[in-house]
Amino acid sequence: MEAISSAMKTAFSTVQTDVTSMITASAPYALGIIGTVLAVTIGIKVFKKLTAQA
Repeated sequence: MEAISSAMKTAFSTVQTDVTSMITASAPYALGIIGTVLAVTIGIKVFKKLTAQA
């Protein structure tokens, strides 16, 4: 039973490390994409407000 417990701890530790490294690697790209989408969305709203009042 001790071997199974040790193997599970090692497996979960490895998964945790892998997931953390994946998030760290993809975070800058995700933030760039989210920022671009947000800027376009805000730009469209501002454009619609400006053209509706003209």
